[in-house]
Amino acid sequence: MGCVLPHCSVSPPSPSLSVPQVGVCLGVCGQERLGQCNQLMSLTCGRARLEQHEKLLQNLIESNRAIFDQVSKLTSQVTSLSPQQPGAAPIPDQAPPSGHANVPLAMAMREPSAPAPERYDGEPGSCQAFLTQVRLVFELQPLSYPTDRARICYLIGLLKGSARAWGTTVWENQSPVCQTYQAFTLEMKKIFDHPVRGREAGDRLTIIRQGSRSVAEFAIEFRILAAECGWNDQALQRVFYRGLQDSLKDELARRDPSPDLDHLISLAIQIDNRIRERQREHSLQPHPPFSTQSEPVNLRSSLSDPEPMQIGRARLTPEERGRRHAANVCLYCGHAGHYIAGCPARPAKGRAPQ
Repeated sequence: MGCVLPHCSVSPPSPSLSVPQVGVCLGVCGQERLGQCNQLMSLTCGRARLEQHEKLLQNLIESNRAIFDQVSKLTSQVTSLSPQQPGAAPIPDQAPPSGHANVPLAMAMREPSAPAPERYDGEPGSCQAFLTQVRLVFELQPLSYPTDRARICYLIGLLKGSARAWGTTVWENQSPVCQTYQAFTLEMKKIFDHPVRGREAGDRLTIIRQGSRSVAEFAIEFRILAAECGWNDQALQRVFYRGLQDSLKDELARRDPSPDLDHLISLAIQIDNRIRERQREHSLQPHPPFSTQSEPVNLRSSLSDPEPMQIGRARLTPEERGRRHAANVCLYCGHAGHYIAGCPARPAKGRAPQ
């Protein structure tokens, strides 16, 4: 009979085999069967691990989707709760509560540094610009100036001259305008904010001139007034050209007409810079030394001899005599290289002995 194990490749045992030989056959068949079982178990375990990995990967994908949805919802909520544009909301009248819960937040938020505005002396034309600079400080450092009174104190500290006198008076008297920052600034603009606008700016625009200033400096004042008067470009070009120096007008006359005011101002600045640079070059060039040698005077000839180069009875004018003296030439013939005493053009009787 053959081996009792299934799938055994061993041929049926011979009847002449002994019992130990049959045991050896059964052992060989068992080992083969055990190897097949181990392979089957390995395949089964690998498939189970793959299924576990697929489940973990699917769970991660679902978790990521849930997190993405939560982030989207939070972003929408933050966008809906974002503050309004600067200047749209009124300045809060009260400071935030000074509880312990707000201290870590204030310490954690580091405000950006902001340069202090230039002190204001009460000039009517620069009040609005000063208040704008102060407002920028409050926008950058809201925690440093949380209340209206803190902001009013900071603003008064930047005043000088007549503006400081007014601010100190209203603060010491506890005027109603000191209750809110908005009321204080409105009262301040009512007193000091009187810039040149409209018709007055146009009147000033027609009379300003470049003078000894550079074109760049003249253009700054011109643009400020031009922005206030509201004139068209052609009129502004004409007025700007009229205010320039004559030397610049001569140079611009050689050029093609400018298409707009910006081109005219840019061209005038370039020409002015070149002229000024050329003037500096002239000032740095060495000048020829001035001769201080005086011409010897022949008293006898000056008293008795006729006037140098007389034509009929005409005499040299004082201007011509001064010119010949300055040029160090002969007073008689006007040529260089000799003096009047030895002038070859003079009559022989008046010539000094050699």
